[in-house]
Amino acid sequence: MDPDLVTDDARAMQPVALADDVPALDGERRVSPRGRLLSPPSTAAGVAAVGRALTVLGAFRPGDTALPLRVLAARTGLYKSTILRLLASLERHCCVKRNADGSWSPGPLLLHWGSLYTRSLGLEALVPPVLESLTEATGQGTTFWVKVDDERRICLYRAAPPRTLRVAVQAGDMMPLGGAATGRVFSIWDPLADEVPGTAPEAHPVIATQGSRDLDAAAIAAPVFLPSGGLCGVLTLSGSHERLWPEVERVKPLVAEAAAGLTRALAD
Repeated sequence: MDPDLVTDDARAMQPVALADDVPALDGERRVSPRGRLLSPPSTAAGVAAVGRALTVLGAFRPGDTALPLRVLAARTGLYKSTILRLLASLERHCCVKRNADGSWSPGPLLLHWGSLYTRSLGLEALVPPVLESLTEATGQGTTFWVKVDDERRICLYRAAPPRTLRVAVQAGDMMPLGGAATGRVFSIWDPLADEVPGTAPEAHPVIATQGSRDLDAAAIAAPVFLPSGGLCGVLTLSGSHERLWPEVERVKPLVAEAAAGLTRALAD
């Protein structure tokens, strides 16, 4: 039997103690003799349920269009009965959807939340045109990344070259920070930095790496700073080693100029 179910049911049957020994009447709010609203019961169970629901959503990875229950159980380590209960709640809120074959897919509300996050950064009018221009000038794919936490980064925007054979990264993809150019920029320039380096193209820092994450790939990355001096994100140009690396010295100033231009635009 699923211990989570037993624990939740047992917790639900326990009486709730009221502060100041004030009885709770049906249909009335619990108020102390001094008119103070009493503290609600512990929300530890609710917080744990939210954590488990996020764990289920986190089981979906790039490329997953649908997952059966057995895969969700294997990836989360949760009991299947617990997962089904969580999925039912997530489905009601349009965070997942159940398919005809019984598998589960991400729901449309996740796209809505992602769009809200992207628009909240105020970068939509600034970054995509710069990426498109840099891709046109170099023939290489460009991306803009922001830091999720101390271990991960997420791609906010991408511009793909016209003749790309495969799209390795898409907007919304999340990756480890890693040791390639993008990850090194995040590790060197702390998001809480107090000073902005020179924003002239010749002074803007650029990092180029080859074969760090993919043996056949190369990348050139530069930081984009907020007016406060903190790191806003990282602009990265990437492509195959054989095409990009022979051009690295010519392309580095273009990446620097694009990143510096975004830094100046954010300050306007």
